[in-house]
Amino acid sequence: MKLFEKEFWDERRKHRENIMEYLNAFIENPTKENLKSLIGEIWALRFTYRNFDWYIEDRVLKYVTLEELAKDFKMLVDESLPIGERLKKKIPGFGAGAISEILFARNPNKYPVYNRKFLEGAQKLGYRVEHVKQIIRLSKGTLEDLVTINERIASDFSELWRDIEGKLGIKIPKFDFTDGLLWNVATGEVTPRELVKWRKSSSEINAEFANEISKALIMGLRMVENLIAQGEDEGKAIEKASAYVAGMLMAFGIRENGDTIVELLERLSKLAEKSAKVIKSI
Repeated sequence: MKLFEKEFWDERRKHRENIMEYLNAFIENPTKENLKSLIGEIWALRFTYRNFDWYIEDRVLKYVTLEELAKDFKMLVDESLPIGERLKKKIPGFGAGAISEILFARNPNKYPVYNRKFLEGAQKLGYRVEHVKQIIRLSKGTLEDLVTINERIASDFSELWRDIEGKLGIKIPKFDFTDGLLWNVATGEVTPRELVKWRKSSSEINAEFANEISKALIMGLRMVENLIAQGEDEGKAIEKASAYVAGMLMAFGIRENGDTIVELLERLSKLAEKSAKVIKSI
């Protein structure tokens, strides 16, 4: 199993180091050759386009100069700036996958990778990713969705993460672990059945779901109050907040436990209704 091979994780670490090396080289000396080296290292571009010279001319330099591109990249990896501000700047030729990979290389404990293997692997494991299937450009919101899903996976398979680190004697960044895991699942190197023994039990997952539901509902309630304060009709405010809460919970849910989320919500609704009646009767 590749997950327990040190070479697999060493290659991934080297990949991140190469991206940052080529990126910094381009920022310091924005030439076509340096840009070509960077593009050739980014998975999202390397495995999609064969003619890098054409790509640079037709998809990048048609819209931005090398010097402007260097400034944009410098801003993108500047951790002193809010991520929302950094992602507002569109970088021609670099979509969600490429941008996520650069951020991942910058800090694999903070930024996850977005690509087809992420989607395929997550789906095979039963995670709900429908709401992030068509991301063209990363935004603060879409990045938060990706972080939420990857955090869920890291939590569900934390025992596997610890076992790999323990056996190999290495430290694996959080989102390097999740991306490596999903890549292995997507490519068929490992099957969901083989991973069952490392996955958290349903009772553990349910307890965590209950906690996430509570947090989501509190945020939804605040949203209702804010909308009403702005003059929104209560019914419409609740409808909007409900969609918001459902979106948050979708990111935490995994397909085989989808019914559990609904069951917990319905039970909570009954509890709230009964509690209100008790309080009114006092």
